[in-house]
Amino acid sequence: MPTLNDWLNTLLTEREIKIISSSDLIDKVRQKQSQRSQDFVDHSKLPPPMKYNLTPVPIFSPSATTCIQPISLLHSIGRITTPHVPNLADLSSTWAIIRYLWAFEPVQGLEQQLLLSSIARQIDFHQKQLLSDEIGMGMAYYIMTEFFSTTEVIDVSIALQELPVDLQYSTSPDFLFFEDLNRKAFVVECKGNQSSYPATIDQLRRGTEQVPSLIFQDRRKVTALVVATCMLGSGTSIYIVDPVDDSDYEKHDDDYQRKTEKIGPNRWRVTNDRLFTSDSILFSRAKTLSYAGADTEAIAQLPSIYQEEWTKYVRKPLEETKIRTKLGDFSGVRDIIQTIDGFRVEIYRGILEELRESLYIPSFDEKGRAEKGSMRISPSESFTSQFKEKAYYTELDESKTQIENRSICQDGTIFQLTISEV
Repeated sequence: MPTLNDWLNTLLTEREIKIISSSDLIDKVRQKQSQRSQDFVDHSKLPPPMKYNLTPVPIFSPSATTCIQPISLLHSIGRITTPHVPNLADLSSTWAIIRYLWAFEPVQGLEQQLLLSSIARQIDFHQKQLLSDEIGMGMAYYIMTEFFSTTEVIDVSIALQELPVDLQYSTSPDFLFFEDLNRKAFVVECKGNQSSYPATIDQLRRGTEQVPSLIFQDRRKVTALVVATCMLGSGTSIYIVDPVDDSDYEKHDDDYQRKTEKIGPNRWRVTNDRLFTSDSILFSRAKTLSYAGADTEAIAQLPSIYQEEWTKYVRKPLEETKIRTKLGDFSGVRDIIQTIDGFRVEIYRGILEELRESLYIPSFDEKGRAEKGSMRISPSESFTSQFKEKAYYTELDESKTQIENRSICQDGTIFQLTISEV
């Protein structure tokens, strides 16, 4: 049975991860692509469309080493696996966190690599794949917030899909991240495995077939990234390639009423920049509010055509709790779990109050840009300036009978874990 100190060491000690985006990696993915295409040709079949124009990501080329605390990774998993639809959002936001509280190897001696625990590595195949998928998504969210300052995120399936919207949430979707809602965007395909480096190369190859091309009328920069997390017994490495899109640009009437139009296998044209941008902002906000258990407010953020259908999925609101931290006041909800080995685990997830109060419906100009002064889409500068070089801030309060540690993200959300002996 773990002690409180075991929990502390496991969740709060910084662990090393390696991020790789080298020319050698690109060459290996291209070889896999060639093998894949040749297999289809040998069977007299048309090869699937792939993005062959692959490049390294400069800030990670050829490799970079950084540190991550498991509690911040759990925070990231909770954020990105929360659906926009607040149906059972309290469970959707926490079940992955609860499931993987035990998944990381406690620090032993001088070992500082991020490792899965021996128990996590011995679970059955299906659970292992789910763990890999969700840690892969959480790691992608962590990297995008930590290195690209992209605190706005929506599911690509939601962004591109016309009505009716599918209420089911995929376990391994693509995501659309915004660095600036009026300019640069990132389409990210997430992968994860515990098998081997060759398996990771094959996942990256599959990602070049799956990650969609997205073409805006205003020619804004859209970067596609395939992010594959490989968790081995020796450490955790994240491999990233950039499948550069060389699609032809063709301008359409900006008054076109549909948001997007499919123009080829996994290629989409944004036919109405204004509608696409405004809906993306609203869905991103709904996702943040759902994470904090604010179901009714999340639905109120959505485009009006969705609200009537989704309102019926809202359950009785959870009791709201406010907490005060060094970085500001947060409001959110708690989940309490009693473990069979004698611990009480309390999970709190919330949103910065100043951010929550600023999430009202914005207005946009004719080009889809948020009108000046009509909204705030991120926490205030006084809040974000306290993060200095990292997008995550952690605090610890421990006693002889309990530990309370929290992860606060630059996106204005908080994840707090309190563990006590019963």
